[in-house]
Amino acid sequence: MLASEFRYMQEFLLRKIGLYLADDKQYLIKSRVSRLLHEHKLDDANALVRSVRRDEDGTLAHQVLDAMTTNETLFFRDQYPFDALRDMIFPELTHAKGRHGKINIWSAASSTGQEACSIAMTASESVPEPGRVHILGTDFSARAVEYAQNGVYTQMEVQRGMPVKQLIRFFDQQGSHWAVRPELKTMMHFDHANLVENSLSAKVRRHGPFDVVFCRNVLIYFTPEERALVIDRIARSMHKGGYFISGATETPEGRTSRWNQVMFKGKRLWQLQ
Repeated sequence: MLASEFRYMQEFLLRKIGLYLADDKQYLIKSRVSRLLHEHKLDDANALVRSVRRDEDGTLAHQVLDAMTTNETLFFRDQYPFDALRDMIFPELTHAKGRHGKINIWSAASSTGQEACSIAMTASESVPEPGRVHILGTDFSARAVEYAQNGVYTQMEVQRGMPVKQLIRFFDQQGSHWAVRPELKTMMHFDHANLVENSLSAKVRRHGPFDVVFCRNVLIYFTPEERALVIDRIARSMHKGGYFISGATETPEGRTSRWNQVMFKGKRLWQLQ
């Protein structure tokens, strides 16, 4: 790829989705857009970039942004966030809200839905009247959101982190696939959202304010400046005292929002001041 085209892609990705692409990551563009070259009958990555330049809001541009997002996920990833929900956060919220108070949770980079499903399963097993738990899952990738809405996973996907007990209880087998059962599915709503857009708070407002927000293993892809803005947008959608659950190496440092560190079995969670 020409140096000028790569520099444009760096700026385009940063501006549109907050993705910082280092100078040594040119290979990521080539590997992730290879399918699009064939679909759109383009000669090479330079031709693709030129097409994106001509129409940044067109179909190809959106497909490129989608292809560049990372959708790596699995059920009950790292386990401790779900243990924290079961043993600390849900009991606290149930006590504060009573047995019938609504509990709102946001999976802010939900990918194909495994995280939201894991939250829903945890709620079903540990919250009195789990139907009062409402889970919003959002992601930039339209493909990922559609997959999550469908709620059907392959055998390989359910083998990644899913205990057999929960698989049998919450999923129905459909040949070589597993479908989320209706009672779990009704707890979840999935939608497209871009964490770097100023309209984010308005987009999710009708699903909140949130008592808990999961935003795990995505902040590391933003610049420090964009990361602070994202954190502040999320904070504006939360109840004071709400819990923020980030990746193990991620720290919520907003420009205006402030957070207290809460330890759970040696792991850090964050609570909005």
